[in-house]
Amino acid sequence: MASLRLSALLPQIATVHDFVDQVGRSQDLDERTLHTLHLVLDEACTNVIEHAYRGQGGAMEIALEVEDDCIRVVIRDWGLPFDPDAVPVPDVTAPLEDRPLGGLGVYLLREMMDEVRYEFSAQDGNTLTLVKSF
Repeated sequence: MASLRLSALLPQIATVHDFVDQVGRSQDLDERTLHTLHLVLDEACTNVIEHAYRGQGGAMEIALEVEDDCIRVVIRDWGLPFDPDAVPVPDVTAPLEDRPLGGLGVYLLREMMDEVRYEFSAQDGNTLTLVKSF
């Protein structure tokens, strides 16, 4: 499992993309899978930055593990707890002018990944596990 520890700040998203590319290419992942990982990690890490740490920064860890049948992404932070199951499913059929701004991040994670699991503990912080099957 490859891992990266960094500060949860918006400029670090580029570092996350480089990490995904490095791991993905070393594991011969196709461009479509790399693109999906970029989108998912961009959204999930931005949520950590903006919501868990409220833009003030803090520690964030990302781990990627490629298995024979899937890729597993684990994002950990020690900011405010956030349960994605508490986020209502947006009405994506509503006209754009009737939709609230934002609120699609968790929906996109669920649509793009095969498994989205969240855990919180006082010691280990927030752990978001995302799995994409091949």
